[in-house]
Amino acid sequence: MLTSFAQESMEKVMEKRAREMHRVIGLTDKDQWKKFVQENYTQALINKPMQARIQTSEDGYTSASSAETKAVDILEAKASMFQQLHNDFGNSKIISLNPMGEKMDMVLRNNMGMTGTFTLKFDKASPYKIDGLGVEVGEVNR
Repeated sequence: MLTSFAQESMEKVMEKRAREMHRVIGLTDKDQWKKFVQENYTQALINKPMQARIQTSEDGYTSASSAETKAVDILEAKASMFQQLHNDFGNSKIISLNPMGEKMDMVLRNNMGMTGTFTLKFDKASPYKIDGLGVEVGEVNR
């Protein structure tokens, strides 16, 4: 019984953090992006270097960029990621939230029809902070 209650509690926290992330992506305030990172990411994720892989499937061409290794402020790097997320999904709606153990898939669709699946991995222990983040951008569905 206790395990069931703890799992439900974790899912509620995961959903709350995912919805808050969506709200913050819609903002244009870099300080709010940094605040979200500080309050909702584990220290390990905050310290982790940014890594971006860009894949395009038009003409079957795939490109990738390597991890960012410049000596930049770690919160600035995370804020830059939020800037990109804001550019793509600042005007989006949540299509679905799918909890799977300590992961949550949040699917967003912007007003141009572009979808993004945000896979948030959470720390297994309370307060269940975000410990991993992946974003997969899908095709435009009109």
